[in-house]
Amino acid sequence: MVWNRALKDRLSAESGAVTRDWGGRLPVAIIYANSYHIGMSNLGVHALYRWFNSRDDFVAERVFWEEGPQSTSGALSVESRRPLTDFSALAFSVSFELDYLNIPGLLDAAGIPARSSDRDESYPLVIGGGAVLTANPLPVAPFFDAICVGEAEAILPELARAIKETLGQPRQSQLDRIGAIPGVYVPRQKASVKRQFVSNLDDFPVGTAVFTEDTEFGDMFLLEVQRGCRFSCRFCLVASTFCPFRYRTLGSLLSQAEAARKYRDRIALVGPVVSEYPQLVELLRGLRGLDYNLSVGSMRVKPISSEVLEELVKGGVKSLTIAPEAGTPQLRRSIGKGFSDDDILEAISKIGEAGIRQLTLYSMVGLPGETDDDVRSLAALVLRCKTEADRHHVVLSLNVSAFVPKAHTPFEREPMTSAQDIDRRFDLLERSLSGKGVKVKPDASGWGEIQAALARGNEKLAEVIEKLDKVSLVGWRRALKGAGLSMEDYARRRFDEHEPLPWDFISM
Repeated sequence: MVWNRALKDRLSAESGAVTRDWGGRLPVAIIYANSYHIGMSNLGVHALYRWFNSRDDFVAERVFWEEGPQSTSGALSVESRRPLTDFSALAFSVSFELDYLNIPGLLDAAGIPARSSDRDESYPLVIGGGAVLTANPLPVAPFFDAICVGEAEAILPELARAIKETLGQPRQSQLDRIGAIPGVYVPRQKASVKRQFVSNLDDFPVGTAVFTEDTEFGDMFLLEVQRGCRFSCRFCLVASTFCPFRYRTLGSLLSQAEAARKYRDRIALVGPVVSEYPQLVELLRGLRGLDYNLSVGSMRVKPISSEVLEELVKGGVKSLTIAPEAGTPQLRRSIGKGFSDDDILEAISKIGEAGIRQLTLYSMVGLPGETDDDVRSLAALVLRCKTEADRHHVVLSLNVSAFVPKAHTPFEREPMTSAQDIDRRFDLLERSLSGKGVKVKPDASGWGEIQAALARGNEKLAEVIEKLDKVSLVGWRRALKGAGLSMEDYARRRFDEHEPLPWDFISM
């Protein structure tokens, strides 16, 4: 009853939510395996919600997973507060490996067996998709009946048709039909699969569909500008999972923005490399013409356009992020970043001259081939950046995370540096910058190791995830030990050059 009231209050505070009569429509639950506050800033959720509810033969409702006393919310949808067992299909949008840890608990809270092998046609079809599942779904594959490899828009039309046509049939018949669709991996069949993508992004508008203040970016309209990346950095998943580089036309973006203006007066442009949008200046001017305040996540160090910066400042942007990634030109070249220290300083100068007053630098430690001297060089580079930032009255901070090897990247065979060494290098960096006027924010290395294990794991990790008694570092270690596995098997393992990889069955 408590959650019925809470979900009703949550729905009444939203704008743009769709509540439809289920009569004659096939119900699909759009599931994000984390909190409402986090999930409502995920464009994958909004894209699925918009796509299914644009059809007369489907009705889509959203489900999230809350921690602690609110965990029973995993069994109820926001719109009608129905349990997951009332739906014909459950569509999980998964963007982060650590959200894998919530999937069995969410299904269990709904009275649904976690493993596909324990479910028959009396249960909803459980389908997953998202960037991390595209790269390597194996650690959670036993929980799903089917997994979409690639972009949902390229797979959904045929998948929706197959779900409708096989409704009520034996589960194996359903899986046989779904498994024949290009881009769909059915774990029970263990067949190879090729990633799917769309050619024309304008055919599939992606932006905030439901507006709420109760989310990280709740005060703005999120608008996807482009997908893919032309730069192929050796650590990054974007180039493989979202290639080729594509962008939406200026007219389509301005049209979406105009339609959403009644909901929000601030807009955030979303994409891996928004600064590479070929008509970015025209887009920013057009958005300002609609009386939007502007927001962008980050800018490439080189080239950085003074004209773009000027438009951003006119649109109310006060803070930016750029990513040096590493402390020396040699280490940057080894990861596919070709800019120099002077390029970074020039970018800071341009940012300051444009009127930006807060700048975050992003970098990594634990990169392949990195030494303590490289970390000291990073600290020295940050101090040079601080001197340049001070000249323009820019407040500088540093966010730093551990390098995490990912499947289907050039560094997929590299081991992750141990959490102990990562923490030692974090400490070295913080001590080098202590009292120098730069706020340093390191990520949690222990969770980075778990992320690395899940990113390059196999089906054996499903047992670990399933047996977690608590989603915590201690709980993970206990479950890992109980399964007879270790971090050396996954996160800290170096795969031999010619060794077959668990995720080789996926063709990018």
